[in-house]
Amino acid sequence: MLLIYWIMRGWRMPLLDARAETAKGAAGGLFSLLAYGMVIWAASVGRMGSVSALRETSVVFAALLGRLFLAEDLPAGRLASCMAVALGAYSLGRPS
Repeated sequence: MLLIYWIMRGWRMPLLDARAETAKGAAGGLFSLLAYGMVIWAASVGRMGSVSALRETSVVFAALLGRLFLAEDLPAGRLASCMAVALGAYSLGRPS
């Protein structure tokens, strides 16, 4: 709904003067929408266990990308959580 409001105002909003940052945010939203569509499609053609396992690994990738590109901390607790998610995803996705 915000996009419709933004278009109706002629692409001008007082808090969104930085067009480059706004474009990055819009691209991130578009990629998020595409990723969700891909998950829905994959669930309709594949095994749900494998699809859900792969989907849950996005948390692990987000933590790693945050560490590599944003210099975020990756303390032992967060690293252990990522390992647990990865192990769970492997367990769910492996063939029976």
